[in-house]
Amino acid sequence: MGTSPLPLLAIQAAYGTGKTVVGAYIAARLAQPGQLVVATATTNVAVAQFVDTLLAIDGNQHNVTALRFVADSALQEGAPTTAVDLHSILTGLLANYSDSLSPQEQERLQQYIRGRRLIERVLFHPEATLHMTDQEREEYRIAENHNSLATERAVTMMLRVRFPTILCITISSLLNTTKPGGLFHNTLSDCRIIIGDEASQIPEPAFVALTAHFPQARQIYIGDVYQLEPHIRCPRSTLAARLGSKGLMEILLQKDVPLAPLVTTFRAHPALNELPNLLVYGGRLISGTPAAQRTLLINRLSLPNPSLPLVVINVEGSSRLSYTQSHSNQEEADCCVELAQSLLNRDIEPNSIGIITFYKDQQRLLEEPAERMGIRLYTVDSVQGHEMDIVILLTTRTRLDQASGEFLDNIKRMNVALTRCRHGLFILGHVAALKSLSNWTRLLRWAASRNVIVGRSSVPDLFL
Repeated sequence: MGTSPLPLLAIQAAYGTGKTVVGAYIAARLAQPGQLVVATATTNVAVAQFVDTLLAIDGNQHNVTALRFVADSALQEGAPTTAVDLHSILTGLLANYSDSLSPQEQERLQQYIRGRRLIERVLFHPEATLHMTDQEREEYRIAENHNSLATERAVTMMLRVRFPTILCITISSLLNTTKPGGLFHNTLSDCRIIIGDEASQIPEPAFVALTAHFPQARQIYIGDVYQLEPHIRCPRSTLAARLGSKGLMEILLQKDVPLAPLVTTFRAHPALNELPNLLVYGGRLISGTPAAQRTLLINRLSLPNPSLPLVVINVEGSSRLSYTQSHSNQEEADCCVELAQSLLNRDIEPNSIGIITFYKDQQRLLEEPAERMGIRLYTVDSVQGHEMDIVILLTTRTRLDQASGEFLDNIKRMNVALTRCRHGLFILGHVAALKSLSNWTRLLRWAASRNVIVGRSSVPDLFL
């Protein structure tokens, strides 16, 4: 369906079904010389992941000429880079395509490269400005003033000698660079195909803007309606949340739009898929990876249920509400650190472990020990799109009711939190408090029926 001429297509893809791989494969299949396919998402992280997947699929075949646009401001804030970022391609034109460039073009590229190196030096090492000579400062000022024109000229040369078949770019940059006078205004004026990844986080107004900008383009959107919606980090009272809170996947699935479901998930141990299947997916998920390939936790620990690599640890701590209206729990944080250290002591690599907190204040408590141990640390609202072998999930709250626990009991947020792991999951929480929430009650009932709820004092027994 992805390569058919349907004007609009939704691919409902559950976690671990390879939605980015599917999107990249469709892009590669549809790409043709002289005609651009645009692959887009709301974040630079998602776009970079799409690019890396696309390049991995193409391998050494060189059938795809990919280009990724990322703004300097995003790079300065730590956006991931790829091998085909615009300025990397532009600075390599002289070395890779000199035979196709006139002497004047080669001279202009040399000027662009010198200026770009100066700009990147300041961009990534702002402290370097303290040690610049007067001549270097003047060269930087000139490069900065001429950066826009120099980039436009370099892009014009690139489009002649290395026309991309797939442009990967965030939605905001796509809309900005295709406005009159924008870097890609002429190039993308007749764009025929747009592929949107992580479409549950694409807000409705962005879809409207894309359709208005590219009325002739086929649009293919891939995402999971059961994962986090747009503006998840904004208060629900903000204008962005009120007017653009619906994710595009939710809208498309409510309409008579052609739908292709992906239900075979390859991420987790099959027994771990039972829980999201029960809570969220209505039993529709199919496990595509055999249990024998997900034994990292089962082979190293004495689990309460040897066939299920999931443990709920009841932590009788006390949560604290800060002036920022976030929550922390020192006892739970201590339990998390002890558990993580015990896993490391069992020769589980730090990069195989991830800690996920529901609350920002709890994340702050764990920043120093997580960094010391070399373990990745996320909040639930920042972890979508990531996966790891073993997850330690912290729920933190000890005083709850259905009204105050709406954030913690949000089923989409829970779904993202519960589906990041491949080999095993530890859930830390105050069981009595969690039982006051409807979705957590269902989870705990399932966990109790499988004998995987233990007290904190029993944690050492897991490592006997």
